[in-house]
Amino acid sequence: MSETYPKGLSKPYDSAFKSIIQKCPRLALFLINELFFKNGLIQSEYTGSERVKLLNRELTDLEFGNLEEDIRLVVEKDEQGIFHMECESTAGDTRVMLRMVRYDTRSAVEDALITDNCIHVRIDDSGVLFLRSTKNTPSMVKVILECPQGNKVSYKIPTLKLQDYTLKEMLDKKLFILLPFLFFNYEKQLGNASDPHDYEEIKNLFETIIQYLQELADNETITGYEASTLYDALKVVIEALGEKHKTDKEVQTIMGGKVLEFSADKYYNAGKKEGLKEGREAGKDEERVFNIRNAMDKLSMTAEAAMDFIEIPVEEHEKYALLLKENAPLDSYVQS
Repeated sequence: MSETYPKGLSKPYDSAFKSIIQKCPRLALFLINELFFKNGLIQSEYTGSERVKLLNRELTDLEFGNLEEDIRLVVEKDEQGIFHMECESTAGDTRVMLRMVRYDTRSAVEDALITDNCIHVRIDDSGVLFLRSTKNTPSMVKVILECPQGNKVSYKIPTLKLQDYTLKEMLDKKLFILLPFLFFNYEKQLGNASDPHDYEEIKNLFETIIQYLQELADNETITGYEASTLYDALKVVIEALGEKHKTDKEVQTIMGGKVLEFSADKYYNAGKKEGLKEGREAGKDEERVFNIRNAMDKLSMTAEAAMDFIEIPVEEHEKYALLLKENAPLDSYVQS
């Protein structure tokens, strides 16, 4: 069930970030806590049990072409607003802030509420994850909108700088989404991976992250599918960094062709050995729901067709239709 990220992407880090949240949106809640709650920009901290709905879309701008955000989401049954987050890998590139303002204002116009005498425009809560940063990278950016009649409106865009976080802090704060990107803090060692000392340091870090992912899945802090998704993203990041620093061979040796099995993978592989139908039926509800959603998204199937496709017995269709409706991270999973 572990998915392979496409090679040759122009923005592998952005793609890894987006893929994690698209596949495991719950993990974004802890990043929201660190960006917005810690900075006093929202009133309530999330526990990780809330349901998240992704709102990503592409807007067309006559001057700048297509505008596509990294992540835009809302927490269901929550009044704290819509969150827009970007992942930036270029150190010191604060132009991402302008791109965010451009997207947020364009998106706000698209979502404007119009009544007889009023147009209500709401700006998303926006934040940036900087994978690389310098001493000049801001921790907070203030945006001022100058309005007619001499009025001014301002809001803040918080940033999170990866270099400020150790592995222990990521684990303590449940910032599991940052684990695949930790190697950005070790780029010097990656660039010098031919040196035995630096090689061992990178190898030990890689194995330590894998060990923590396994433990987090085993004690059910995260699901097996979440652990598997983070592991896939980890491989994408370290391979891309190795390619950038021309230490591809050392990186491949460090990863060693290791294939890990978390809970989600075990059910899938059991199915391959014992027959697809039996393996799927042995899986947890969570894995079945994922399979249904995946078929709906990738093959444009209705919920009923997806359940037939993965061979869920007809008498269980109603059960999974309810699970889809109750836990859907995206709109309209239960289709007629």
